[in-house]
Amino acid sequence: MRVEQLAAVWIRSDELTPEEITDLLGVRHSSTGPGDVWILEPSVADEAASLDDQIAAVINPLRVVADKLSELAEKGAEFELLLTRSLLGPGVGMLCFMLDSPVIKFLADVGGSVWFDEYDETTEESAMRTPPPA
Repeated sequence: MRVEQLAAVWIRSDELTPEEITDLLGVRHSSTGPGDVWILEPSVADEAASLDDQIAAVINPLRVVADKLSELAEKGAEFELLLTRSLLGPGVGMLCFMLDSPVIKFLADVGGSVWFDEYDETTEESAMRTPPPA
């Protein structure tokens, strides 16, 4: 079994470009996505890093600019913590996403949301050999 996971922050604004969002926040984005989405990912794409460590890597730089994130949300920008996970191979079993309460509170305070995206890439044959949870 192998688990690949990533935490990222996406900010979408109809009024501001990713560069303007960077200027406002003082936090440099990692990349941009379709429709000029401002994206912040962990600086080191280390597959061995826990999801909690990746969440901290993208949320902690934004904690100090929470007031500016709130301003963006009031102006209609969308702030989202995106969590993706791919479950690869047999024996994956049951996993769940867990967020600690300070992250949940931070997201609530700045008008943010969470997007969970999980892929199970086991084959039907391997899934049939894995007994269902009791």
